[in-house]
Amino acid sequence: MTAQTPEYLQCEGPIIERLKNLGWGYRRGVEVLEDEREPLLITRLKRAIMRINGIPESEAERVINILRTTPFGVEGSKRVLEYLKEGVPLRDEETGEPKRVLLIDYENIGNNEFLVANQVGYPFRTKIPDLVLYINGIPVVLIECKRLKRDWKRAYRQIKGYEKEMPELFKYVQFSIAAGDRVVYFPNVPWLEDVPVYEWKGESFDDLDNIMEPLTPSNLLDMLRYFIFYREERGTITKVLPRYMQFRATNKIVERAVGYARGKTERNRGLIWHWQGSGKTLTMIFSAYKIKRLLGNPTIFFIVDRQELEEQLAGELKAVGLSFEVIGSIKHLKEVLTHSDGKRGIFVTLIHKFREEELRDLKKELRMESRRRKTIMNRRDVVVFIDEGHRTQYGELASTMRSILKDASFFAFTGTPIAKKHRDTYAAFGYRDEPYLDRYFILDSIRDGFTVKIAYQPRLEEEVHLRKEDLEAFLNSRLEEIPEEYRERVKERLKRRFNAIRIFLKNPKRIEMISEDVAMHYRNNVKPFKAMVVAVDREACVLYKRALDRLLPPEYSEVVMTFNDDDPDVIKEYYNELIQRYRTKDQGEIREEIVKRFKEKEVPKILIVTDMLLTGFDAPILQTMYLDKPLKEHRLLQAIARTNRPFIKNGENVKPFGLIVDYVGIFRELKKALAIYDEVDIQGVAYDMDEIKRELKERINQALSLFEGLEPRNDRDTIMKALLILFQKDKGGEFQKLYREIRYYYKLLREDKTEFKDVFSWLTEIYYAYNAKVNGLDPEMEQKVDTFLQEALKFIHETVDIGRIKRDFPIVELDEEFLRKIMKEKNKARAFYDLLFAVRHYVNTHRGPLTADLVEQVESIVERWKGRKEELERLYQELLEVAKKIEKRNRERKELGLNELEYALVTVLKKHVRADTQELVRDVKELLRETEPLRFPRWREKAEVVSELSRSIMKFLVRKYKGRYDDLMKTREDVLEVLKRWG
Repeated sequence: MTAQTPEYLQCEGPIIERLKNLGWGYRRGVEVLEDEREPLLITRLKRAIMRINGIPESEAERVINILRTTPFGVEGSKRVLEYLKEGVPLRDEETGEPKRVLLIDYENIGNNEFLVANQVGYPFRTKIPDLVLYINGIPVVLIECKRLKRDWKRAYRQIKGYEKEMPELFKYVQFSIAAGDRVVYFPNVPWLEDVPVYEWKGESFDDLDNIMEPLTPSNLLDMLRYFIFYREERGTITKVLPRYMQFRATNKIVERAVGYARGKTERNRGLIWHWQGSGKTLTMIFSAYKIKRLLGNPTIFFIVDRQELEEQLAGELKAVGLSFEVIGSIKHLKEVLTHSDGKRGIFVTLIHKFREEELRDLKKELRMESRRRKTIMNRRDVVVFIDEGHRTQYGELASTMRSILKDASFFAFTGTPIAKKHRDTYAAFGYRDEPYLDRYFILDSIRDGFTVKIAYQPRLEEEVHLRKEDLEAFLNSRLEEIPEEYRERVKERLKRRFNAIRIFLKNPKRIEMISEDVAMHYRNNVKPFKAMVVAVDREACVLYKRALDRLLPPEYSEVVMTFNDDDPDVIKEYYNELIQRYRTKDQGEIREEIVKRFKEKEVPKILIVTDMLLTGFDAPILQTMYLDKPLKEHRLLQAIARTNRPFIKNGENVKPFGLIVDYVGIFRELKKALAIYDEVDIQGVAYDMDEIKRELKERINQALSLFEGLEPRNDRDTIMKALLILFQKDKGGEFQKLYREIRYYYKLLREDKTEFKDVFSWLTEIYYAYNAKVNGLDPEMEQKVDTFLQEALKFIHETVDIGRIKRDFPIVELDEEFLRKIMKEKNKARAFYDLLFAVRHYVNTHRGPLTADLVEQVESIVERWKGRKEELERLYQELLEVAKKIEKRNRERKELGLNELEYALVTVLKKHVRADTQELVRDVKELLRETEPLRFPRWREKAEVVSELSRSIMKFLVRKYKGRYDDLMKTREDVLEVLKRWG
């Protein structure tokens, strides 16, 4: 790539300049690569290892050999990350003692070499990454650049392709950056088809400035050492990277906790509010890991107030490979607190273990002991992370905990804002001049794509909503804020009031009516996503299950709740059915299996709950919540946030918003239900369906503005004009993205979308015609590209005649008949467009050595046509010559009786070898027979197979054509490239 290309001017060059300003050295790829098959810069790495560790060259070479012989794949990649963090295990040459040889000096940043190289031709010079960032000669970050008007996904997909072609390189590379219309970063996990992508938000308007923050040498070392983990999730190994707000909050927490433990500050607490779904659990884990590493051997407690949160947190710690203990009893807690000066390590426990009456004697004993020796009570290297710190955490139980862990530092995390009238949490965990240590708003999370908007829609208002006076009574009471285990202690008057509401909500006729509405709404609007029904109590859950079973297949829904020995018969009967169905009496096992199936299997599609899963439950496929239980304040915020996780398919979120269907009427009084919060803190918490309609209208207008001056009509000429506008203005990617958003909004407005029907139909025609004409994708095939979307796309047939699109915009083959029709066409403009799309489609689908001579010519014609630089007639004649070349090749292929792979190989060999066609045909068939054992499914992903195939090709060429080829290496590369594409 020369310095004159748009990619260089708009992306590659600016990144190099920014990195140089941050202290990175710069070299061209050809200047640094010592061996095009070796991703490590051996000389630089050897020099760094000797410098950092003060060891002889022979030991440094042993370390490099260990790195080079570490296999790629899951286990090898995990091992390499450990080597980057901890060093490589080695026995000392003189003493024979085991030691770790560091690859990176984390303590002295200046002792490392930071180098960026561009156009790094590794391997075989067939695939050349734009930028590689090396630390001490080890490639750790890869950047692929596109011009500003190009979709970032092109760069992303290119890097995913590199992972398959260069597995040895991605044994070392930890994350990559794809830059185009947006700048995203993502973990490199070669064995996964797709991984989450993130944007690094900062102060600058320019995303390239913002992405420099994690690439600053000190921050990059920080990320490598403390923030990147491999994680096992439901049997799949993936890699964890920090989001920008997690990195920011973690370092604030660590600075305070470590500073306090070392006596550098007296501040020892902080309150962190990150909106639910933005990853606060991982923020806690990052913080704990880094504190543990910096303090050596501290005691770290994770305190939660619900069993399911304890299980979730333990699951996350296990997933990233951190060792911990779950404190399961008061006895166990006492052992941890009294062991020497307090047991060291990471512990997870429920706040309810800190009961004053249970720990009173222990507290006295510790107080006495603390006067004469170090105990957990007077240690400063004790750190407590408190999840959902605004609930019971700052009450009676928390005061007991804090009086025992008297000199510890405390950090409270919440996914919901803090009540403005009850600032207890500020007093407990914040400071007057610093109410929050870190805050990440709801709107920030939606903007960044970590959560989606939540829309609400009241339904059956006249028939089933609570009477206004009952709703007022509920909103004015404090009953809902009292944890379930303490509700029996509240005044009888409050219980009676709530019981009256419960009796109204559990009326069987009312439940039947709502169930009919739920069944209809789910079938028409929610599939293939999933849903949750929130019922007023456990008996209501069973009543809903029975009613829904009469309306939907019984396997569609399942109840998740607790069962007790003294339950009424209606609940006992249902529990017995569950025991039969899941073949176990263990409630925990049953719940776990139901939740697992909901997340991973086709059924159940609807979960019915009352208290369980309203906090800490993370299932991106959950899109709709049918709310039939009055909730308010943090309980309401936590419940509705279950629907706010994006659902990612093929690198994109396909869930534009979560939906709350309100059968109680609580959203009618939303402001009152959330009145305890500051307005700014809850801005964007939920949107009326009318607001979603406004957003749909806005996106439709954005799409229509791309076709300014074009009246929406369904005739062929109008649609063709629309396609030309998209093609000439290079707006195809923008339109497709907009259309997909419009499609999902439109589907979710199924009952109230008449006003959008015609314009949606027109945009759909353009979308499918564009895919057929420009991308060469059959409309019906496009619908089946993603199996998840098949069901969601059925409704397209209501508005679009796919058959007509196939007829008017067919995928054409460049044969004699097609060229004859083109040359007879009187309208030269139409002839040019049809020819252009056909030629471009052929060149794009046959990229590689086979079309290398045509690609530049076709792109030149396209650019001149877009820029109106030449007359259409002249461009048409030039394009016709290209089409004739292609047609001649197709004809020759058929006459020789060859398939695409065989013909491509013959064509490539013709360019390099002096031999007649019949000899080449025989040789190609022989080559394919010889290499067939190596070309099994997905062979391209295995570097050792690619290398073996490369050697076989080389031997074959030397054996067959010695002295008859122009360039042996180039011939080998071209043949290998063809085999990678078609073989």
